[in-house]
Amino acid sequence: MLPGNRSERVGRTIRDCSLIRVHSNIALRPVCFALAIAMMSAVVGAQQTAAPPPPAPKENQPRIRSILFEGSNAFTTKELARQITTKTAFWFIRPGDFEQNKVEIDTARLQNFYRDAGYLDATATFATSLSDNGLDMTLTFTINEGDTYAIETILFEGNATLSVDELKALISSTEGETVRRPTIDTDVRAIQQRYGELGFLYSSVRALRVFSETPGQVRITYQIHEGERYRIGKIAVRGNTRTKDKVVRRALRLYPPDDWFNINEAREAEKRLRNTKIFSSARVIPVGNQPDVRDAVIDVTETDKAGDFLFALGVTSNSGLVGSVVLDLQNFDLSDPPRDSKEFWAGRAFFGGGQRLRIELQPGTQLSRFRIDFTEPFLYDQPLRFDANLYAFTRGRDGYGETRTGLAVSFGKRFETGRLTGWSGELAFRTEAVTVDDLQLFSSSEIRNDKGSNLLLSVKASVARDRTDSRFVPTDGDRIRLSAEQFIGDRNFAKLTFDYDWYKTLRADRMDRKHVLHLQANGGAILGDSPVFERFFAGGTGSIRGFAFRGVGEYDGIDKNNIGGDFMLLLGAEYSYPIIGDKFRGHVFLDTGAVGQGPMRAAIGTGVRFTLDIIGPVPIELNLAMPVSSDRNDDQQIFSFVLGGLF
Repeated sequence: MLPGNRSERVGRTIRDCSLIRVHSNIALRPVCFALAIAMMSAVVGAQQTAAPPPPAPKENQPRIRSILFEGSNAFTTKELARQITTKTAFWFIRPGDFEQNKVEIDTARLQNFYRDAGYLDATATFATSLSDNGLDMTLTFTINEGDTYAIETILFEGNATLSVDELKALISSTEGETVRRPTIDTDVRAIQQRYGELGFLYSSVRALRVFSETPGQVRITYQIHEGERYRIGKIAVRGNTRTKDKVVRRALRLYPPDDWFNINEAREAEKRLRNTKIFSSARVIPVGNQPDVRDAVIDVTETDKAGDFLFALGVTSNSGLVGSVVLDLQNFDLSDPPRDSKEFWAGRAFFGGGQRLRIELQPGTQLSRFRIDFTEPFLYDQPLRFDANLYAFTRGRDGYGETRTGLAVSFGKRFETGRLTGWSGELAFRTEAVTVDDLQLFSSSEIRNDKGSNLLLSVKASVARDRTDSRFVPTDGDRIRLSAEQFIGDRNFAKLTFDYDWYKTLRADRMDRKHVLHLQANGGAILGDSPVFERFFAGGTGSIRGFAFRGVGEYDGIDKNNIGGDFMLLLGAEYSYPIIGDKFRGHVFLDTGAVGQGPMRAAIGTGVRFTLDIIGPVPIELNLAMPVSSDRNDDQQIFSFVLGGLF
């Protein structure tokens, strides 16, 4: 506030200046106003240099104790509360401060939420009220819903290549239903994607909503600009200094001169290249000025490192304490041997071919393993994957010790066209020596029949399809795998297995943290006389929680050794939800299953999954499960955990 005497003096000066008559002396008037302005500047300067009043103590600020929604009939209070970020005070966790800008944004969110749901005339306002003590605030959002609008007609403009029927088959909106902006946005993307597949590189689509003369009706017009259509021309690679061109080029599954320049395939190629971890960035750029052809320049940036040398340490209730030393070369080239030792140690050999070599040593308290894995994703430059695995491991089992040494090779192919589009097939061959020793005094006769060395030879055929949105943390889609393996050697038998996982995002909050439902089914059957070490077992993390690792099966002998079963069926359901941030999640689950001739087991439980960044990312999973159906010989385990990370 201006000081009283200075403020009054400036006011009188301005008033006196305004009273000077023009015919008296016209020169006096601007001089008078200049004097008033100078006085005003002095006063304002004094005001700016004056110390600001001290802020009100925070403990005296009102807290939001209640949030109300009035006028809402279409949605519940819980649904509306999810749309806003303002929250009530809760102990010391949430202060409940009133923030004007934040509340105004929440009001706009509520209004947009209604309009997205078809209430195109909806409006939202807010008001606050204080309790008698002036410290407790009630925040009230008032919503005028209005009526919902329906789609009267759906029209298309500018479509010369695709017919109206073809376009209608692409969209989800239909005439007569409520107009919803998220659905219309999805329709626009679907039409845009289809034009991108057909080679229209510069097409654009937008949806225009026009109110009809009929009350409560809206006409939707999808305005399409097709542009020119292009075929793929030459494919050039840029930015790769050490990686072979073919490793980059084969990621773009377009073949000149017959294929259209599918811009959607170009975006998928970019993701494939980034997912190899060979390249930190990748872009497919259409270039050229020919009328009907555009060349593709694949611009990549290679990662600096030739591979990873990792140390890992993990502990689980399934396998105990396990250490790991890993050499992982993700851009290996078997055909690029070093010319001398300096070139080898400098990392300039065996590099640039897009192959993968992984050498891993895992010493542990219950499990010890060594393995070498080699992968050629394009055998003889054809879309045929080749894998070779050399391995050895030893582990203690119930009543005996088990040691395996083996070699496995496999050939896999992913189908991109035809009825099997999206599926992949694999044919694998395995030769393995299995030693059963360290038998307990009263081990089962089934185990004693397998004592000593056992030679297994097998051929395995598998088909799989993965339609999940993420390979590592899926939230939508499904994944299925079916396999049949025939064994010969010391034993002749067949093994059939299947795995199915289904994921569905039930909802996502304003931070896009997802609540996910996961259903799974796993099972198998053995036909013929199988050894104990190839039978099915259940229990532990990844199987039936509430039971120990391999704690479910059939039992035999004086010590009631678990000898597994020739049949297994596992069914599970899990609901996961965010707790803190994006990486700390909780879950509740029901795990059920049966092995061999035993009864159906079941357990219910809850747990958390999160990641700690210590020296590196450390994934942790903790579970508490209570068996509700079991066999008296089962090995139960209420608490199970996984703790492991790379550093």
